[in-house]
Amino acid sequence: MRIKSRLWVWIAVGLFVVATGAAAERDPGVAALTDIPEVEGKIAENLARVEHAQTRQSQIDTEISGLASTREEAEGRLHERARALYRVRRAGMLPVAGGFDALMAHLARTQRLSRMVKNDLETMEQLEERGAALRSEKNELADALREAQIELQALESKKEEIERSRRSATLFEETLRGEPQAAPRDDSMSYGRIRVTGDMEDLGEGFANMRGQLALPVQGSMRIGESSREGAPGLEFYGRSGGPVRAAADGKVAFAREYGAYGLMVILDHGGSFYTVYGGLGSTDVQVGDWVGMSTRVGTLDTAGPDAILFFEVRRGTRPLDARSWLGL
Repeated sequence: MRIKSRLWVWIAVGLFVVATGAAAERDPGVAALTDIPEVEGKIAENLARVEHAQTRQSQIDTEISGLASTREEAEGRLHERARALYRVRRAGMLPVAGGFDALMAHLARTQRLSRMVKNDLETMEQLEERGAALRSEKNELADALREAQIELQALESKKEEIERSRRSATLFEETLRGEPQAAPRDDSMSYGRIRVTGDMEDLGEGFANMRGQLALPVQGSMRIGESSREGAPGLEFYGRSGGPVRAAADGKVAFAREYGAYGLMVILDHGGSFYTVYGGLGSTDVQVGDWVGMSTRVGTLDTAGPDAILFFEVRRGTRPLDARSWLGL
C-alpha cells in the first residue's frame, strides 16, 4: 500500500516538481532573460503548472474528505465486530452443552469474527496510510506552488523591466534625434525651476557660443575622469553623496527617467540639437517640459555607494562631443 501511495505522489507532482527542476537545470535563470516572447512563454508554462497543481490539490481535498467518511464507517464496523467477538469468546465452552454441531458453529463464528476484525484493522491501517500519503502529496504541491508563484512574480517583474528598458531606450533615441516628448500635465512650479521665453533655435545659437563656458554640473568636485556609457564618451564627476547636480546651461528638460547603463538620468535640450546628459543620479528635481537656468539644480548624486559619481555628456544630436572642451577643462 505504501508503494502504491508513493506512486500516486510521483504521478501527481512529477510533471510539476520534476519538470520545474529540469527546467532550472537548462535555464540560465530569470535574470538572464532579455526577450519578451521568451519571458511570456515561461509565464505560460508556470501558469499551466500552477493550474495543474491546484487541480490536483482540489482532487486531494475531495479524496481526503471521502476518506474521513469511509474511516468513520470502518471504525463503526470495527467496534461492533470487536464487541461481538468479545462476547463470543467470553462464552468459552458453553456451546458444548448444545452438542458437537453447536460447538463447531461457535468456533466457526469466532473464526469468522476474528477474520472480520483483522480485515477491519487492515482497512483502518490502509486508510491511515492513504490519508498520510495524500497529506504528504498536498504539502509537496504547496511547496511547489509557492516556488512557482515566486517565479511567476519574478517573471512578471522581468517582463516589466524589459518593457520599461525598451521604452526608455526608444525615448532616449527619440530625444537625441530631436523628437519632442510629451510633458506631464502639471501647472505647478517647483523651487529652482524657471520659465524662459524665446525659440529653442535661438537658445541653441547661444549655447553654440558657450564652448568652454558651461557650468560644472558638480561644483567643488575634486576628481574628474574620462569614462563612457554604452560606447558614448563623457566625464565622471566624483562628489558628495546626495549632493546637488546642476544644469550646465539654460535648457528644457527633454528626458528624466531610468535608462540602461546610465541609470536615473536627465537630458537637457539646449536648442540647435545640443544636449547635455546627466547620468547616475540618485533623484531628480525636474520633469519633462520644465525649463531650467544655468546652475539650477536638476537632481542629486546617488547615495547608494561610498562614491557618488555623475556621468556627464555633451551631444549634438546623437553624436557625443568633447565634454572637457565645452566645460573649459
